[in-house]
Amino acid sequence: MSNNANGLMKAGVRVDEPEQKAGYSDPTAKVAISAAIAPPQLTAATLKLNPRKQTYIHPSWLAKGLSGDRQCMFSLHTQANCFTPKGESDFDAESYKLKHQAALSQYAKELKAEGYTVYTEGSNSFWYETKAGATISAQPDIVAVRGDEALVPDIKTGKELRVCDIAQVKLYMALVPAVGLHGIRKIPRGQLVHKGEVYDISPDQISTEFKHQVAELVNALTVADTPPVTPSAQECHWCPLRHLCHSKVETVVKGEADWL
Repeated sequence: MSNNANGLMKAGVRVDEPEQKAGYSDPTAKVAISAAIAPPQLTAATLKLNPRKQTYIHPSWLAKGLSGDRQCMFSLHTQANCFTPKGESDFDAESYKLKHQAALSQYAKELKAEGYTVYTEGSNSFWYETKAGATISAQPDIVAVRGDEALVPDIKTGKELRVCDIAQVKLYMALVPAVGLHGIRKIPRGQLVHKGEVYDISPDQISTEFKHQVAELVNALTVADTPPVTPSAQECHWCPLRHLCHSKVETVVKGEADWL
């Protein structure tokens, strides 16, 4: 009897040797049982995805990882390191863009009236090369400068603000002075603009701890080894790989017990 079986029997658990169980003597059965317990690890190869030349990261992906909105590191890592074809979606991109542009233009107009020099969208594009060899590609909605004061407002048009929205603005605040965008060399003040309300984010929120969290996540997305998939019903529903991943979860596990 194996050492594992002896240990379980001492704990009061009845264990039959594999040779005594029907079907275990068949090597094919052993393989089938192992596969059921531990399904094959998903990789870019199994999903038939083309790899990028280097890790590419968008701040919105990092923001969702930092806030916990995306906890499946397989999903984040694959999106950052492979070209991912888009699946079907009922998201009305045209309507969103029109609504977002209207809100952006209105706030830019207000800032100009206050004496700011305002830069919008395309003129704010920049790439940041990390020490780990990844490229972070960013494009803040607005960067506004007045004297030695700088603002980085982000326009949101969703039903409500989320924690990841704050994280995204903080990423812009940290990266803008790092690349010297529009001559800015100190951490700017961040803003979330939502339905006419403006929420300020102080520069002191770009702490050493925040920078460390960002660096850890970026490094995790840059390593060669693909992390294991960790599906969950809520996250899988919005995952950009949901149309490719055979490990996705469609429904929340439900159950009942006579003691509760």
